[in-house]
Amino acid sequence: MKTPMQAPTKRTMKRSIKSPMNKLVFRRSYHGPFIPAALLVLLIGALVFGCGHDRNNANINGNANGNGNTNVNGNTNVNGNTNGTCVPLDPPQTVGIHVSLEGTPTGAGSVDDPIDLDTALSADGPVRAGDTVWIAAGTYSGVFTSDLTGTDASPITVRAMPGARVILDSNVGADQGAGLTINGAWTIYQDLEVLSSDSDRVSEQDTSSPTDVTLLAGITIFGPHVKVIDCVVHDTAEGFSFWTPSVDSELYGNIIYNNGWTAPGRGHGHAIYTQNETGTKHIEDNIIFFGFGTGIHAYTEGGSIQGFDIADNVWFQTGASDPRASQRKDNCLVGGFQPVARLTLTSNVGWSRGRGTRLGYGGDVENIDATLVDNYLVESLWIWGHWETLTFTGNTFYGGLDNVAPTDFPGNDFQTAPPDSGTRVFVHPNRYDPTRARVAIYNYDQAASVDVDLHDILHLGEAYSVHSVFDLWGAALVEGTYDGAPVAFPMGTVDPPQPNGLPEGIADDDDPGRLFGAFIVTHSGCK
Repeated sequence: MKTPMQAPTKRTMKRSIKSPMNKLVFRRSYHGPFIPAALLVLLIGALVFGCGHDRNNANINGNANGNGNTNVNGNTNVNGNTNGTCVPLDPPQTVGIHVSLEGTPTGAGSVDDPIDLDTALSADGPVRAGDTVWIAAGTYSGVFTSDLTGTDASPITVRAMPGARVILDSNVGADQGAGLTINGAWTIYQDLEVLSSDSDRVSEQDTSSPTDVTLLAGITIFGPHVKVIDCVVHDTAEGFSFWTPSVDSELYGNIIYNNGWTAPGRGHGHAIYTQNETGTKHIEDNIIFFGFGTGIHAYTEGGSIQGFDIADNVWFQTGASDPRASQRKDNCLVGGFQPVARLTLTSNVGWSRGRGTRLGYGGDVENIDATLVDNYLVESLWIWGHWETLTFTGNTFYGGLDNVAPTDFPGNDFQTAPPDSGTRVFVHPNRYDPTRARVAIYNYDQAASVDVDLHDILHLGEAYSVHSVFDLWGAALVEGTYDGAPVAFPMGTVDPPQPNGLPEGIADDDDPGRLFGAFIVTHSGCK
């Protein structure tokens, strides 16, 4: 068994927050050791994935649910009409270049004469600026590299056919690379699943580059002006490697879980490992859970970690895929041996029985600025290093504090433990897919179900489905035709997905049970 671990004013802080140790340390608080973090993912089947940037900031709308729950929704109804009559969906248009498992390098790119995936992603292939590449359902085994280059006005889109489950499996015996490496520029990748069927998740070597584990990374991004939207990345060495050359790029709506491997000293492999210098990287509306390392890991020793917009994400229990006890790590870390600058965290929701969110890393690093607004985090908060400016507004923190004095940040709610009763519900529409939204539920009552007001994301008469992120392609937890009444979401009824090769990795209090849940809601138009 695994051992459990334990309001609207604004003020800009100019202060020095320094670690008691002169140099950066793998320091521990009473929450437990600094070891692997994880990520877990949420998704649904046929109608799910879309792409995008921009966000809707969460606000409490005060709508009454059947049991009086607080329901927090993202801005206005995505359909533009509160509880209006449903509108039939337009049939999907799949004009573009078609790819299938039976495609060939010399194909015409039509539905009847498709090309293969390698050809579609090649700079020398037939795809041009403004094209859409449609990938038919199936498992594409290989290590794929995209060199496609669109333009600002005419980006290239690579996506699954509507309703198709497209899997890129990197378990092909390659000794380097990723399931998908993205070079080029001005491209969008949407609705893809990236994984490795390699079941060897245990290394005997204490290194980030072991030779006794052949697991490859999920999606590695070097190209600038890239968007990866509504993809599912799991059971790879690292979910996303999101590097400095990928200027002004975006990860949106992805579900990321069970990435990494275990080693004697700690777990390795993060959900998102990122660095940045120029422009801003947008990390928005993703669902991150379990795994062996950190959730969002914006860290460097000699590079740069400046310019991050981290917003509307859901993260919980990262690091929990490691079968050993007390291996949970930070859900979100932004810090290293170089200064943090131009960092914003807005409207993220988090939950952890271990670590939580950490700003800064080295005790002597002269960090520049970070702004946190309207985050709801049931987890620990650490602030390390010197900071020129810290701005906290409207945040709620339930958990342990390290180098944080609540009196320095008025207008925020700091509590050492979460409530014993009540619920908190966050509903957030998907900016790129009007048929999709995500829901996060804090169920302090541990009730068997929680009523959720979906009027901001559904029209009357629309057929809807609810899936747990723990079972993305299985049967819907709830489905029906929306009549305006709150919808009861069952809590704690779905077993967590185990990491491939470690069938008992998620055990005991790794599973949030009824206390917390993340879900995807989709609709298919008028019924």
